[in-house]
Amino acid sequence: MAALTDSGSFSDVDVLVCNTRPGLRYLCGMRAQNSLIRAAGRIKRRLSLYRVQLKFLVDIVLLRKGYVDFVCNICGCRCRSPLSAMTREKPACYGCGSTMRNRSVINALSIALWDKPLALTDYPLEKMRKGIGMTDSNNYAVPLTARLGYRNTYYHQEPKLDILNPNPSLRESADFILSSDVLEHVAPPVDKAFQNLYHLLRPGGVIVVTVPLAPDVLAKEHFPSLFDFHYESRSGNRVLINRTANDSYEEFRELVFHSGQGQTLEMRVFSVERLVAELTNAGFSRIRVLDEDFPEFGIVWNSDKSVPVIAWK
Repeated sequence: MAALTDSGSFSDVDVLVCNTRPGLRYLCGMRAQNSLIRAAGRIKRRLSLYRVQLKFLVDIVLLRKGYVDFVCNICGCRCRSPLSAMTREKPACYGCGSTMRNRSVINALSIALWDKPLALTDYPLEKMRKGIGMTDSNNYAVPLTARLGYRNTYYHQEPKLDILNPNPSLRESADFILSSDVLEHVAPPVDKAFQNLYHLLRPGGVIVVTVPLAPDVLAKEHFPSLFDFHYESRSGNRVLINRTANDSYEEFRELVFHSGQGQTLEMRVFSVERLVAELTNAGFSRIRVLDEDFPEFGIVWNSDKSVPVIAWK
């Protein structure tokens, strides 16, 4: 069966099918259908952002809540958002829907690469500077691709990157890596993931890491003996069944899953101290915990200290 390529152009197979009038009608119909689906998605997203903007207006004007004026460092939209929206995972930009975590990643990357905070629209055009994203948010992954030699990767779909078993051809291939809320989901031993991240970078390369952070006394590995596991349903709840390396069995209930794509089971809770220790043990020579506020970009941490960490090879 014929299909359109990712670029929307006809493949060689399509050309053969187009020699028949029914084939041409089929291809044109498929192309129109795909265009309508994409347009509907854009309209739905825009309406969602309008609702966010309207809610902010009500909060600020009618409810007289405190607010922050900022320019989104991803899309350039000038925003006035209530302080209640200045949390790590709430969309605060009604231009692109970026969260503070999204904006902090882009801010950290600019500091890591050029030693100053830059909006993504002001990034230099440096396509020779190669980067790898690990299931990054599309609201910055797409424009980042236009500025740098960056490619987003996934655990569950192409282009794939299994950080516990990366393709050897990727060794020392990247100038930078973005890993935003991924490492808490990687199966143990997580130190292997940190070592592989180090080896993916060229000398002088840098990684920007975010993970949900807790006080050091609460940092823990949920499944330290994880080896061969699967899920089962018990009374409507998911249960993790693990066969350890010693061939004994463990059963875990009250699992924590995060929203998102791919493997979303929370495997561990990090603290700043543990994250820095893992990066240090992997070989990173310089580490910076970027806990400063950048209110001009809508980055105001308040009580949430799950801040980006930058590490250089």
